[in-house]
Amino acid sequence: MRLPTQILLLGAILTISARAIEAQPAAFAAATQPAAEQVVQLEPVVVIADLWETPLERIAASVSVYDGDKFASDGVRHFGDLADQIPNLTWTGGTSRPRYFQIRGIGENSQYEGETPDSSVVFKVDDLDFTGLGTVGGTFDVRQVEVLRGPQAGAFGANAAGGVVQLVTNAPTPYWTGKVEGTAGTDRLFEGGLAFGGPLLKNTPDKLTFRVALQQHASDGFHTNALLGRSNAQNEFSSRLRATWKPSSAWTWDGTAFFANVNNGFDEFSFANASRRTFSDQPGRDEQVSLAGSLCGVYSGWQDVRLTTVISYASTDSVYSYDADWTAWTDTPPINLTDGFSGFADLRRDRDTWSQELRFDSVETADALGLIDRWTAGLYAAHINESGRFVSDYAEPGFASRGFMDTYYRSANAAAFGQAGHDFSSTDRLTLGLRVERVDINGSARNDANLANSGPSLDRIAPQFDDTLLGGKLTLEHDLKPGQLLFASVARGYKAGGVATDSRISAIDPQTYATEQLWNYEAGLRSRWADLGVGNQLTAFYTAREHTQVRDSAGYGGSYRFFTDNADTASIYGLEDAVTYSFADGWSADGSLALMRSDIDTFVLSNGNSGGGRELANVPAYGYTVGLRYSKPTGFFGRVELVARGDYYDSNTNNEKRSAYEVVNASLGYARAGWRVSLWARNLLEEGYEKRVFYFANTPAAWNAGISSRYESRADPRQFGVTAAYAF
Repeated sequence: MRLPTQILLLGAILTISARAIEAQPAAFAAATQPAAEQVVQLEPVVVIADLWETPLERIAASVSVYDGDKFASDGVRHFGDLADQIPNLTWTGGTSRPRYFQIRGIGENSQYEGETPDSSVVFKVDDLDFTGLGTVGGTFDVRQVEVLRGPQAGAFGANAAGGVVQLVTNAPTPYWTGKVEGTAGTDRLFEGGLAFGGPLLKNTPDKLTFRVALQQHASDGFHTNALLGRSNAQNEFSSRLRATWKPSSAWTWDGTAFFANVNNGFDEFSFANASRRTFSDQPGRDEQVSLAGSLCGVYSGWQDVRLTTVISYASTDSVYSYDADWTAWTDTPPINLTDGFSGFADLRRDRDTWSQELRFDSVETADALGLIDRWTAGLYAAHINESGRFVSDYAEPGFASRGFMDTYYRSANAAAFGQAGHDFSSTDRLTLGLRVERVDINGSARNDANLANSGPSLDRIAPQFDDTLLGGKLTLEHDLKPGQLLFASVARGYKAGGVATDSRISAIDPQTYATEQLWNYEAGLRSRWADLGVGNQLTAFYTAREHTQVRDSAGYGGSYRFFTDNADTASIYGLEDAVTYSFADGWSADGSLALMRSDIDTFVLSNGNSGGGRELANVPAYGYTVGLRYSKPTGFFGRVELVARGDYYDSNTNNEKRSAYEVVNASLGYARAGWRVSLWARNLLEEGYEKRVFYFANTPAAWNAGISSRYESRADPRQFGVTAAYAF
């Protein structure tokens, strides 16, 4: 595809603007410089998730970083509370917590029965991979949240075509620290957290250290079942242990153990689209039990090379169930016995993930072959094993059935990767990263004869897929002046092909699908004027997608089959900008702007289903945030912010859109002697919008007549709360 002229023009504007500021620094300073005693120095923020840890103002990529110290005071208790503020990141409801994310329109909406766990957006907590399992993304004792936009094939491989989300938790320290935190709010919200840690050896405090974090969350889940008189209650517990051991001056070992038990209800849809009121006689569940651990060792005993080894493992048992008919047969309205059916779906999965990375990094200046000033080389292996059982109860007048489908998915990845940098001068650099990856995937599924199907099915499948993938990134950087970085990059990403794991598919539905390839072009400007308290990150991008993967479904009511196929080409382009300004003692303002446009060519899938010829799903035309904060170590503090986003398609296979919205969040608090107490409000003005939209027929009369309807799950309403925290 041809690079749009808008991106080239924006790159030219970036260069001209930066040169203008460089040429007239005195005039700019005179216009923006606060009084000398009010100057606030900005602390550098280091991005951990990238292959090379880099200060935010020096990273040649589109990245957002959010400070965890402010989460509790602002009412942010989970990554889902933060997601709407992140430029060009969207998420899909249909679960008790956000689990499925899209970055720049690339990412999955769900993992219903028969859908596989492969993903386009990696979700990590430290070194632990919870991709597609973001329910455990609580932000208590999290140091920062990082979001990397665009294909990350070099560092993360097959599952990072859209980008990466990483929660970085607080590390152990050689001195004792801790905090206790409690929250109460509307919707019967109660939450408590405790974190503490320090040295385990008195005489050598930095040799063996630890940190423990525990959190309990409970709330009503914002929905009320009018039929049963009960709430959509949430009950979540998480715990984390981190330890650092330095047995010698050469070795450092960091270990993490993680456990979470999520026991949430899921009951959100009704025929009348009644705002957060449901009528189900069999409310569903959204449960997850995760046990995970990682071990990272760094050896720095060699003069020029550092060795890093990272091994991680995670095991998750999950339950996802729902009332497929959304009502009771005897409930009138909205549906009665003669025009109704009864359905209940129960999906249970066991997922085990394992990964091992071995990496060699140059120390200081490498000067390899006289050309390479910094380099990394590594090997990576990963396995995912997921088994599932789907049980469906279905009944209508004169007919009843109870059937099951067993599914199995296994993927094995092996990769070699490297990255090298060359300094042309003190101001110009070139970085090249490459990754070659082998993917082998096996799937199988079978269902019994009693499972209600939407048509003739195969009943048993065992597809296989394998491919060798190549990705990488080439980046050119130029320092305009100290604190100003101009860059341009081209990256080749990929989303590995795969297999179907739904035995209800028909003979014309695809059992395998091909690898999607992406070319991503970016130009950006990073600016930081520390003496003025100003920072800015601006990136323009264009992404060309080839063999675009499309998840689709066919059926009606509570009986659907799911599969993935390849469409033709698609493109996405736009920009992301983020600005911070500390303009007076204790006062700061921040804002972000995200713009996107997209197009997917008209396509016809292998089973005859068609789509395309319009914007892609999950691509809002605009999004922005504007925030004002007052904060000092002691005394009053507060924040008010406006978060807005345009409307966008919910799916690539129907034309229903989620509404545009403008949400106001606010907080006000007081800090003294280690204590912080804050009053906060989220969605202060009670903005109404959707977090999930379906379009299908869900009664026998409707599907027999071929009449589909729009069904919505509403986003969270206004919520007030108070949080008290004590740090020691």
